[in-house]
Amino acid sequence: MKWNVLMTDTAKRDLREIALYIYEQSGDLESAVSFVTELQEQCLALASFPERGAIPKDYVLKALGYRYLVYQHYLVFYQMDTSEQNVYIHALFNEKQDYFRYMRKRV
Repeated sequence: MKWNVLMTDTAKRDLREIALYIYEQSGDLESAVSFVTELQEQCLALASFPERGAIPKDYVLKALGYRYLVYQHYLVFYQMDTSEQNVYIHALFNEKQDYFRYMRKRV
């Protein structure tokens, strides 16, 4: 059974910021759009297998049911709602950022 993959407004904003950052660093709009498209495809692939993401080591995030994917140098944090068969993408950011601090601000 396929799950619904839904992005929060925060996650959508994160995608825009990632695209802008890549564009500013590379000067190549096509590369920025291509990368963000690939990142979105990784998120949408959760519709087939939402359990594939890792469980965070942080006890608060773990207790709240967060999982995360790693795609290249980016992390995608999400939660699953098994009663509704929904996957909620909450945050996307560079792995060099301290995910503990970053996510704690959002929960």
